[in-house]
Amino acid sequence: MRYLFLGPLAMTVVLFQVAAAPYFPLMGATANPLLALLMCWAMVRGPREAMILIPLTAVFKDLITNDPVGVSVLAMLPIVPLAAVRERHPTQSEFVPTVAVVAVASLCYHLVYMVVLTSLGEDVPWLQSPVEVLLPAALLDAVLTPLFYLPLLLVTTVTESRARLRVTG
Repeated sequence: MRYLFLGPLAMTVVLFQVAAAPYFPLMGATANPLLALLMCWAMVRGPREAMILIPLTAVFKDLITNDPVGVSVLAMLPIVPLAAVRERHPTQSEFVPTVAVVAVASLCYHLVYMVVLTSLGEDVPWLQSPVEVLLPAALLDAVLTPLFYLPLLLVTTVTESRARLRVTG
């Protein structure tokens, strides 16, 4: 049931990221709503589910862009260990650590992307990238976090409470 909800949502977010996000740059960087969605999913639902969704959505993104297939999968792999580390150190508030982890995941995403592009022979401006790409992108992705975190938390709470009612009832 949960994948029926996420599948269309993730594909819509990928299409939005590819078709619309480049037209709304802020501070020279564009947002990565797919990264924010998958990181929120990993934080709310757990890293095990994210391990299934990351390759599916990242390959779909690579197939509809001109990026080499698999680069997005490599760039999004840090999501799982970041969510696992977060799971081992619980806090009272889940939202603030999720925002911080999304920002760190964004930094990791762009660093991996830059390394892969450099290895493919592309010219990557390593000296300007931290100020012009990495930090603005991390800020944008952190700002996007509430748009995905709160609805995912609500859907997860509702579905888990219904599942508990079925088991006890």
